[in-house]
Amino acid sequence: MNEVQNHEDTTDAAVMGDDAESMAPVVTAILGTAIAAAAKRAGTADVAHGVIAGLRLLRSAAESEAGYTMGAAIDTAIRTRLLVENLSALRTTGSAPAPVPLPAPGAGVAIASAIFVSAAESCLTVNAHAEDNGPLEMAVFAFSTQLIQQLGGSPDWRDLMRELHRPSEPRDDRPVEALPDGNTIH
Repeated sequence: MNEVQNHEDTTDAAVMGDDAESMAPVVTAILGTAIAAAAKRAGTADVAHGVIAGLRLLRSAAESEAGYTMGAAIDTAIRTRLLVENLSALRTTGSAPAPVPLPAPGAGVAIASAIFVSAAESCLTVNAHAEDNGPLEMAVFAFSTQLIQQLGGSPDWRDLMRELHRPSEPRDDRPVEALPDGNTIH
């Protein structure tokens, strides 16, 4: 009886461990592998677009599963990461940094996008097995940080949002439309 009890105790301890700590290296390894693979096959501009494609998938999958509020929370997390980068640059240089324009995609954009979309899918799989959304949060932070590194600074928020939202998703810059009954669509 003691042997069974001890086995159950050790099983519970393994399951009840700190999920976020155990998943952080997995998310980091997934993104690190994607960066190395994409850098071998595409230029910096294409890698940046690949990172954006990965972020787009993370955002749209979360919004699809958890609703608009979760999508907005991911938008806020990305924007916060960009603001932190800009404030850090402001503190260091004493002047506000200009937004970095998103580069034009090149010949390697398709392969870089496929690599980062696959990495984002892997992060979503890790998140599905976690007790909370810690791996998703880590992935959004890591992808956002990698985008800043690839661009050499923070992109313009509106330009990035145009890239992150699929054409069928609502955007902040859409005009307000009036319905026949006087209600509006935003």
